[in-house]
Amino acid sequence: MSLVNAIPLFLLILARMTSFIVTMPIFSYRTVPAPVKIGLAAALALLVDVTLLNSQSVPLDGRYVLLLMKEILVGLTMGFVAGIITYAVQLAGAFIDMQIGFAIANVISPESGVPTPLTGQFLYVLQLLFFLGVNAHHMLINGVLYSFQLIRVNELGVAFDSGSTAEFVARVTAQMFLISAQLAIPVVGCLFLVDVAVGLVARTVPQINVFVVGLPLKLLVGFAVMLVVFPSLIGLFQIIFESMTSIFSDFMRLLGS
Repeated sequence: MSLVNAIPLFLLILARMTSFIVTMPIFSYRTVPAPVKIGLAAALALLVDVTLLNSQSVPLDGRYVLLLMKEILVGLTMGFVAGIITYAVQLAGAFIDMQIGFAIANVISPESGVPTPLTGQFLYVLQLLFFLGVNAHHMLINGVLYSFQLIRVNELGVAFDSGSTAEFVARVTAQMFLISAQLAIPVVGCLFLVDVAVGLVARTVPQINVFVVGLPLKLLVGFAVMLVVFPSLIGLFQIIFESMTSIFSDFMRLLGS
């Protein structure tokens, strides 16, 4: 391959890799230095260029700018779809904190720099540890490498304008809310029963100040239920990663159709 065609092809691959890394879980966080992200994207792009796409030709005309924009959009959407399921634990933590009384005490997440719920951040850290422990980031990188066989860099045909793509993203978002509800329902359900019990006590014994008794009681019950429930979350984390892998592969096939 001539150098005139090799450099534009490498830039297209690098655009997809870079846009994917800045939106995917783990590597997109602010705690990861920018040189590390750029170096990883360049190394993966060089690997793809040498092993998979060294025979493809790229049109060096006005379509090249459209191809570059297409690669950036493909990488961003793939990273977003890969990470949307992992945000379910933070949403579940927000539901739990709202019931237990921690909603006012958010913390600044070092990964994203935005306020996050206490329980959600704790669950998210556990998820990331499990994520790295089962090498799920390797599966994501392998998936984006496989995407170059489904979505060719020298073609503009990507199924962004079809209604099936928007429907797929909507279904993934709905699945994220469903998973967060499944994670939070044991704790939220027990705290709801505590609210009912406190309400009955307030009606039967009006002398008791429910605001003084209710908040510590909800904290104790919430911590006790989380102590019992959290060890079983490993199985749910496995379901989340299996869903993330299948969703990621289905989305790539949908874009390449």
